[in-house]
Amino acid sequence: MAKTIRRVRCTRLLWISAVLVGLLAPARADDDLKITAIECWSNVFTESESRWTYRVSADQAFRERAAWRLMIGPRSAASGEFEVRGDADKPSDGTVALRWPKVKEGSVQAAQLTVSVGEVRHERVVSIFPRDPFADRVEWLKELKLTVFDPPGETVAIFKENDIPHERIRSRDSLDDVTGGIVIIGEGVSLKKHEGLIDNLRTLAARGVPVLCLASGDGELVFPGDKPAAIAIQLRRADVIRELDKRLDAAWWPKGSSQLHGLRIKGDSDDVLASVSEDAKSWPWCEWQFESESEHPASLIWCGFGIIKSWDDGPTPRYLFAKILERLAPPTRSASEREHSDKR
Repeated sequence: MAKTIRRVRCTRLLWISAVLVGLLAPARADDDLKITAIECWSNVFTESESRWTYRVSADQAFRERAAWRLMIGPRSAASGEFEVRGDADKPSDGTVALRWPKVKEGSVQAAQLTVSVGEVRHERVVSIFPRDPFADRVEWLKELKLTVFDPPGETVAIFKENDIPHERIRSRDSLDDVTGGIVIIGEGVSLKKHEGLIDNLRTLAARGVPVLCLASGDGELVFPGDKPAAIAIQLRRADVIRELDKRLDAAWWPKGSSQLHGLRIKGDSDDVLASVSEDAKSWPWCEWQFESESEHPASLIWCGFGIIKSWDDGPTPRYLFAKILERLAPPTRSASEREHSDKR
């Protein structure tokens, strides 16, 4: 009888323990668990360090180990784990700290970063860039003959720091004397202070000189402008970055939005005006194309992405700049052949 009573008590204790474990142990249903990357960019510099934050959320309490792995080709370059613990209304963040490997000048290395909790995983492709986008195209860059009008001075400072060959002109009137190369208007130049500058630039492009106007500081212009008449006009958003190079980050860069300023189109009596705006809904890209005697139409590109401001924040600004130069003046065959010969 005593043995029977003890057996019953033990059975009850085991049953109670099982119930308590079921109540206290966090449960996880993979269908309800989500992994979200907080950083929305995926470009990094060679031999740099970065920290990536991942947010894990679920419809019930959870306590798990998240595993991460970095693959470069078939090779595992790094791996690790971090703990995540949260409730239905309280997600948990974890951090992956990485030092990116060295890549060759002139090449871009693709890597895959995977974070997983059980069967749930988040994957993203990370592109590792050298710091110099022109390392293998020095001769081509010289042949572009960049002429820069930059009263604020920030654009010229970046060019000097990065050995980008250029000629700086101090006077806006000197633009009339430019007959070749590419004209660049520095980031932050005021269209209000230099009224009519865009009209001058359109005239310059119509003469066959490609123009890049980096994000203006303020002001407005008549849009689209009828003298000289363009053969094509494009207004684009951040998707144009991926069109230029699908590896580049488009809408978001490490320190926020890729868009510094945009053009806000508005009607004003008989004219349609485009004003420089910080509104995220404004257009960060406007491109006018004009007939040209060369193989490619001459273009004027107004670019509202913060290329100079964000130059050192990540690879995209400087590689975007290189791609825009290619769009304005594609590499010549002779320059490419000479640089190929130099490497050999």
